Amino acid sequence: MKLATLVVASRNPGKVGEFRRLLDPVGWRLLSLDEAPQGSSTSWEEDEETYLGNALVKAVAAATSTRLPALGDDSGVEVQALGGWPGLRTARWLGEGATAAQLREGLQRRVADLAQDERRAAFVCALALAVPTADGALRTFTSEARVEGSLLPVPRGRAGFGYDPIFVPSGETRTMAELNPEEKDFHSHRGRAVRQLLKALEAAAP
Repeated sequence: MKLATLVVASRNPGKVGEFRRLLDPVGWRLLSLDEAPQGSSTSWEEDEETYLGNALVKAVAAATSTRLPALGDDSGVEVQALGGWPGLRTARWLGEGATAAQLREGLQRRVADLAQDERRAAFVCALALAVPTADGALRTFTSEARVEGSLLPVPRGRAGFGYDPIFVPSGETRTMAELNPEEKDFHSHRGRAVRQLLKALEAAAP
């Protein structure tokens, strides 16, 4: 499927930047939500019970308001010893006003109370692409991926964003924030989900 411009249904600059890098090879022009027509007035409620459900809510809301193809993302970190917490509430468990640093530091404190062998975790990412059609409907494509790893009680690395400085993917000794961009894209949940989504689009091409 050929797309010229794509709206990322997010106001998170780190996430938008990562999508720009991941999708650069396909040549799409990516806009953040606030850069798109009517995007600054677009909102939604993340009230679904799955990552994919929330990703679809975002994509549909952005595509409906901007009338441009829109990419919705919902992602989270799941700590095995904590029953998968914070999961769907990864970005909101400290309240709507919490910063990324506060969220990461809060999780670090929880992880510090766990034994080293109890710090297994996973990053999860679900993507939904909503494409307006000529008849006014939306055609949607989805993907979901996860990467296993473990969490650290003390951050390492300056790259990435969110929880990257405390997440070590399986098979690595470095955190996501210590990897270079190409390495991170290979290992990350978001990179894996993007590759799956592009395969789905390729399969749907006429």
